[in-house]
Amino acid sequence: MQRRSFISRLSLVTALASFPAVKALAHTPYRLWNVFRKSNMQIMTSHADYTGDEIGDAWVAVLRENLPLSRAMVSRTHDMPRIASLLKTDQVKSAVLSYQHARLMFTGEPPFEEFAPLQMEILVDNGKYLLVTLPNLPLYHGYLVTTALMEAADKLQLINPGKGRFGMSVHAGAQAYYRGEKLDPPPAPAEK
Repeated sequence: MQRRSFISRLSLVTALASFPAVKALAHTPYRLWNVFRKSNMQIMTSHADYTGDEIGDAWVAVLRENLPLSRAMVSRTHDMPRIASLLKTDQVKSAVLSYQHARLMFTGEPPFEEFAPLQMEILVDNGKYLLVTLPNLPLYHGYLVTTALMEAADKLQLINPGKGRFGMSVHAGAQAYYRGEKLDPPPAPAEK
């Protein structure tokens, strides 16, 4: 009887002692997520807006053709507040939003009040939908994305967003394209 009690206690102590080791061996997907999002251009759309989802597919197809190194892809969320959350936490840099959703997110009106202020800038506009980005998108990246999409402006029915919409400004790289400027790529980082 004492032997069984001893063995059960020993197995419990062994299990408890090995728990931190098991936890240390477990992995978190966040490190991989950071690598993934830095090596693939993600454009967020939502299943809650099928038209925006289709537009995102069309814009990404053009980006994959004209900017293959961007490895552009559509990433979909189940609802629009999730897009706002991912933008707010800088987990993604761009999204396809209808005029209505862009205005509500930018102004922090319901259902996006918990994400205000959500600073977004415009890259391209088709008259009903915007490709928005965060202000921290590098100047040259914004220029490249806008240039690649505007090369197919007729096919994609893109228009010049002018000075912006709903208080959102046009990204500086996109502005350079719309003004007809030619930006040179930034210098490559020095090798160590």
